[in-house]
Amino acid sequence: MIEVRQVPFLVEVAWFVVDDHHVKPCHRCYSDGWYPRYAAAHARLLAWRLAGDPR
Repeated sequence: MIEVRQVPFLVEVAWFVVDDHHVKPCHRCYSDGWYPRYAAAHARLLAWRLAGDPR
C-alpha cells in the first residue's frame, strides 16, 4: 500500500509559481527566464523532494 504524505501549503504555492512561469513568464522575468521568486520556489520543491517522508 502506498501512503501519500500531506503537501505543505508553501510547497503547493511553489508548484503554482513554477507551473505558472512555465506556461507564461511574467513581465519581471529576465530575458533568460530567471526570476528570484521562481528560483526560490524551485529550491523549495527540490528541498521538499529530497527531504522525503519525515516519519
